[in-house]
Amino acid sequence: MRVDAPRFVRRRLGLTPLIDVIFLLLLFFMLSSTFSRFSQVPVEGGASGGGGANRPDAMISVRPGDVRLNGEALETGAIAARLAGLKEVGAENLVILVEKDATSQDFVSVLEAASGSGLKVSVSRRGG
Repeated sequence: MRVDAPRFVRRRLGLTPLIDVIFLLLLFFMLSSTFSRFSQVPVEGGASGGGGANRPDAMISVRPGDVRLNGEALETGAIAARLAGLKEVGAENLVILVEKDATSQDFVSVLEAASGSGLKVSVSRRGG
């Protein structure tokens, strides 16, 4: 009696399941990601022209771990209220002076508070 071993027939790899998996992954990543911007602070470039001798009405100095409004130490959360008070007494211009080693988070927190104050905001960098 002769027993033949079964012959293994090599099947072609189907592309349909592979394409299905790729589309499922694409759908997953499209649905799980977000394309909206979480928080924006508009920043405009400076205008060209001669520098005026106008003195700012208020100045915020952003240093590493320290924020000062007109030389007075201030918590980041209190900036908006203080700037609103300055706006009420007639202040128009605000300069944010960012020190060399200041963190981006401190700067953005100050910029967000200043953008809602109604003052004209200018940004300057000191050092490096």
